[in-house]
Amino acid sequence: MSQNNQTSTTDDVANNSEHREENFESYYKKIISMQDHLERIQIVTQKLEAKYADYEETKNFVQFLRTVEEVFAHAEKEKWSVERTEDEMIKSEMYILSKMSGVGEEVFQAIYDEFTYTSHDVEKIQVIAKQLLDQYPSEESPDRECREFIMYIRDALLVFAHTLHGEKAFDEITEAKTQIIHLRMESMAADNKPPLNMLEDIYKEFLDELHHAA
Repeated sequence: MSQNNQTSTTDDVANNSEHREENFESYYKKIISMQDHLERIQIVTQKLEAKYADYEETKNFVQFLRTVEEVFAHAEKEKWSVERTEDEMIKSEMYILSKMSGVGEEVFQAIYDEFTYTSHDVEKIQVIAKQLLDQYPSEESPDRECREFIMYIRDALLVFAHTLHGEKAFDEITEAKTQIIHLRMESMAADNKPPLNMLEDIYKEFLDELHHAA
């Protein structure tokens, strides 16, 4: 092998090694940044849960904010598709609601399955949601939790249908996240228990704490 070829090969190996190191460093920083953000979300959640421990509805709202913030953090960092973001968000809510209410996840999964073929069709989403709400007319458990979950799925899918219609990638997520949270606040405050301004204050405090957490 000529001296020039040896030099070229050595340079290629060195460049590849440097490239791998740069990629690893970038990946490592990304992972550490995500872990730090998730830890901050958990700290803020625990703080606000303790502060609003006397109110079951507001504690549930804090948990809702946590799950939304975690899912959308992953979606933004990892460039999830619209479909995956929707799925992860709804399944997270399914898990939390089941844990808090004692209603089996299979009940919520069956409800979620009913929305499978809506394909962001606004009319289909609304029709299915109405049909399902009619099946759970009581305000007692477990109908109450099922109604809550149905309305959550409906609102989330409608937001994605309106704001991300025709999009292939999930690049702009802030608007969708904000709309979903505001729709949830309006739904929870429909009977003024808790009042909307209380939920708005909690949401503002959650954001303030999250962005100023150490």
